[in-house]
Amino acid sequence: MNYERFDHNIPKLTTNNLEWTTKKSIFLVNMSKEITSYFSQLASDGIEKYLNQWKKIWILVNKKWYSGGIICHECWSIPKCKNCSISISYHKLSSWDTIWLCHICKTQYTVPTTCPTCRSTKIKEFWLGTQKVAEYLKNQYGKDALIIESETVNSPNKIKKITEQISQHQIIIWTSLLATPPSKINFDLVIFLNADLGLNVPDYTSAERNFYFLYEAFVKHPTANFIVQSFNPDQYSIRNACRMSKEKFYEEDNIFRKINWYPPFGELCIILYKNEIEESLYTKVDTLHKDLLYLKEKYQLKDIEIYSTPPLIYKMFGKYRYNIILKWPTVRQFMDIVFTKLNIAKKGFKIDWMAESIV
Repeated sequence: MNYERFDHNIPKLTTNNLEWTTKKSIFLVNMSKEITSYFSQLASDGIEKYLNQWKKIWILVNKKWYSGGIICHECWSIPKCKNCSISISYHKLSSWDTIWLCHICKTQYTVPTTCPTCRSTKIKEFWLGTQKVAEYLKNQYGKDALIIESETVNSPNKIKKITEQISQHQIIIWTSLLATPPSKINFDLVIFLNADLGLNVPDYTSAERNFYFLYEAFVKHPTANFIVQSFNPDQYSIRNACRMSKEKFYEEDNIFRKINWYPPFGELCIILYKNEIEESLYTKVDTLHKDLLYLKEKYQLKDIEIYSTPPLIYKMFGKYRYNIILKWPTVRQFMDIVFTKLNIAKKGFKIDWMAESIV
């Protein structure tokens, strides 16, 4: 079998405060052993079974719109926004017209038929978006799915309207930003299409966020069964979420944080610099980096870790960005020296004294 099963007894309180228990099954699917990267065989069977029983299915998709972008299978380039260093997302309008759109600056582009770099016709979409999942379900099962995204639930009136629409649909597709289910609506089957995607963010908090993304959904749907699709089912945040074990997760996560001096075992400071001219950005960051290393040597703080690295999104709204990251049990002690000697705040650097994330 390509999956493991975790059974849990979930205590609940009734209206008259009498405790009762309901059973929950969580199926963790190893997608590396599946034929398709869409839905596993278990998920496909589950969708068909629950649709035939007129039960509700909730599918969590980590990407809005149709797909994450396109990739050329000749030169492997991914077209990016001219203002932001992210791939341009593929989007279908209600008129079924297609556009390319940057999710950050909202610049629109014409959908290409050939690769902009090598002119090859071997271009293909990557990452499943909410629209593409809905299209697949319509073609496979003949059912229209209701897509719920942040734009459709950003006001009380919209929430009321969408709640009424939910009652009329068997399949609901939500993004990871909307993991809280609407009140008074119970789902019978919940599918995480890609439980790994949050782990792709290069940050020390990504495992914790991924754990709670899964764990809270398990808790908030006490009567539902779950199918969790993962290409890395042994990853500790995914496995411990399926076990519904906070203790075991923090035991493993704290080992990682302690070894690398991440909070709460060390302090983290991030210094960000932005500039529209890339060469000026490098010059400024390199100068400050050398000054910090000089102060480290001068004050004999040999254990403090100082390095420069681009953030997850290197360019936003036409400005290039670069970080200098400092890690140490007492970074604030060193930063007091830095402020006194270098006065970096007046030089255009943005300082996050006690950063809770590297992203």
